[in-house]
Amino acid sequence: MRCSIDLMAIAISLGSIPLIFLPSLPNDQDWYILALILIILAAKFQRYFTFIVILGLSFLWSTAIAKQYLSSIEPYIDQTLAITAKVESINTQAPAKIHTMLPHYVKFSIINVSDQPLSSPIPIFIYWDQSELIKAGQIWQLTIKTKVVHSYLNEGGFDKQRFAIANKSLLKAKIIKLVLLEDKSNFQQIIADKCLPYINLFSYRDILLALGFGDRSQLETHNRITMMQTGVAHLMAISGMHILLVFYICFGITKGFVFFLPQRYIHFFLPIIVGWLCSISYAWLTGFNPPALRAIFALSIWIYLRYKNNQISAWQKVNRIIASLLIIDPLMILSESFWLSCYAVVSLIFLFDWLPLPNTMKNKKRWYLFRLLHLQFGLTLLLLPIQLYVFHGISVVSLVANLIAIPIISLITFPAILLGLVFSLINCFYLALWFWFVAQYSLEWLFHCLDCLNYMWLTISMDFYFLSFIGWLAFIIIRAAVWRRFSFTLFIILTLAFSPFYKQPDYLWRMDMLDVGHGLAIVIHNGESAIVYDTGAKWENSSAAEQIITPFLQWHNLQLEGIIISHSHNDHVGGLSYLQQRYPNAWLMSSSLSLRNDYNCLAKHNFYWKHLNLKVLWPTKLVDNTENADSCVIQLTDGRFSVLLTGDLERRQEYDLVMQHKKNLSSTILQTPHHGSNTSSSYPFLNYVNPVNALTSTSRYNPWQLPSNKITARYKELNINYFVTGRDGQISLFFYPNSWQQKTLRHDINPRWYHDWFGSLPFYE
Repeated sequence: MRCSIDLMAIAISLGSIPLIFLPSLPNDQDWYILALILIILAAKFQRYFTFIVILGLSFLWSTAIAKQYLSSIEPYIDQTLAITAKVESINTQAPAKIHTMLPHYVKFSIINVSDQPLSSPIPIFIYWDQSELIKAGQIWQLTIKTKVVHSYLNEGGFDKQRFAIANKSLLKAKIIKLVLLEDKSNFQQIIADKCLPYINLFSYRDILLALGFGDRSQLETHNRITMMQTGVAHLMAISGMHILLVFYICFGITKGFVFFLPQRYIHFFLPIIVGWLCSISYAWLTGFNPPALRAIFALSIWIYLRYKNNQISAWQKVNRIIASLLIIDPLMILSESFWLSCYAVVSLIFLFDWLPLPNTMKNKKRWYLFRLLHLQFGLTLLLLPIQLYVFHGISVVSLVANLIAIPIISLITFPAILLGLVFSLINCFYLALWFWFVAQYSLEWLFHCLDCLNYMWLTISMDFYFLSFIGWLAFIIIRAAVWRRFSFTLFIILTLAFSPFYKQPDYLWRMDMLDVGHGLAIVIHNGESAIVYDTGAKWENSSAAEQIITPFLQWHNLQLEGIIISHSHNDHVGGLSYLQQRYPNAWLMSSSLSLRNDYNCLAKHNFYWKHLNLKVLWPTKLVDNTENADSCVIQLTDGRFSVLLTGDLERRQEYDLVMQHKKNLSSTILQTPHHGSNTSSSYPFLNYVNPVNALTSTSRYNPWQLPSNKITARYKELNINYFVTGRDGQISLFFYPNSWQQKTLRHDINPRWYHDWFGSLPFYE
């Protein structure tokens, strides 16, 4: 049978899905063999294999686009380039901060390289630490040092590599030399310059910029966390909802204006076309981000179907729109925002198809609140799986918060911002100021309510992920009356959903060296409780403890019982204050007198934790400010296998350990001292430890070029397997009664073609 359009759309979507899971892209030979098979099937057996052929063609198309994009970027990675580039990012800095603004990344489009014009501009994010004022539309001649986007790869963490591939923003660079060629702002910057004098008057300028220009880079930490933990963050990121709001606002205004036009100028589609054009204009102003582009495309298809008077269901429209989007850009399938958008639309359709309101409640005004509750409560239940997958938690108060936030944002704040933009552009001072003030005042009231509600964010382990489908299951049970005929099947499904409560790990204990960049953070746990050895670095606005360690603990549903600090350098102790605030009952152990230790890290002090014996080997005395030489060295052992944790121990202390412990240093696993520096990993020390594997924690593109090539060669010379977090991501060790196993996130735990590509790139800058 020949495929229908909807069946072909399903085949196209299914053919793109392997991009999410493939460990590697097919090589050219396999690609051409599959293409040949599909051609034969299409030519000889089209009647019977149409669906399979379209599925295969979609797969070939998506993998070809992925390979083509990577190959187009590879020649520009880790190069010093002389380029001509155009500024794409709008400058929204406050006037008082323009000349003192902190370094930040600015989006450029490369027009030519070494005076050779490019067939299509290449987007690149350049680290701007210059005093020169930068504006969208300017053209600069730059000499830059490029690199590829790097990501910390850990369970429970944000995958920046996948995000960069999905948004085609792989290249980053630092400036070596610059010359301004053309100092001309584009229309986006002109609009921003007219609006900024008003916006800068208000305390919620970060939200006004996010909704007015799509610039979320200046969101204050407090506001960002409050929105996420109350479940309203989706309202502040430009998406399909905002595009549709612009459409309906402009549609309504135009429809009212049409009444005053002569009859010969009135046309049914005039308000629709005006709304569509205004939506495109707003998407352009906010930078044509992927969610906005998807919404514009979907809106365009809806208008076309309306114009053609095609009578198809909502499911068919969504199916065809998704397939069309994936034909245009198959890499979109890697985007979390794409899945959020599609999932939300599917949930809406499912809700109104499977649990509709009675006809008596659909139109009458007195049932408005009930309709809103039906919509919000249904979406809250149905969106649980995607919310848990993306945010690793749920807000208990999101139902109430959205009932407050959605009407305020959609009926007051957002329309006021749009009108503020219009009147600012045409220099109507008082009207512009009044509308910006309305937007500010509505946000003040909203965040006052959100602050009162922000106390019930629940972080949920991924072990309980299947429980999040309880909403979908409930709707199906209610509508289909499943309990009447399939009660036993229902019991089995519920048992599986609740099985994580009874799950026991198959290992005795586990150790994970997390990928924290240049620093160290190791988690030792038994599936329930954990100890952390070092806490990574503290950065300007966050820390490894907040961004990496805590999400990892939450992902595995671990309770932190203790913290061990090797020494007082920022890349080892930076996250301590955050972890102590987050886990106030966790004990602390270090060799520093300046920290409030529950246990002192002194040689010959041993203690037991769960199945493990922790033997302290170094230092021999406590000091106020611990340096590399004072690193707390601990040997973990379960009686059969052992791990030696060394911090930043240096060569002289290694010799002392050899003299004191000799063969007792022997360990299965070694944490490489001092990130693989030339100052450590001496031959005598390595010979006595004699590890099977050595694990090094350092970052790609680090300025010290660690691990040292000399030290790497030394480990290979001694037949010691050598692993680096900057290349392999999180490194996990599983210890069983009679064996142990090592896995890396890049190659074993979460192998993906884009991780494999990043891992194969050169390590140093």
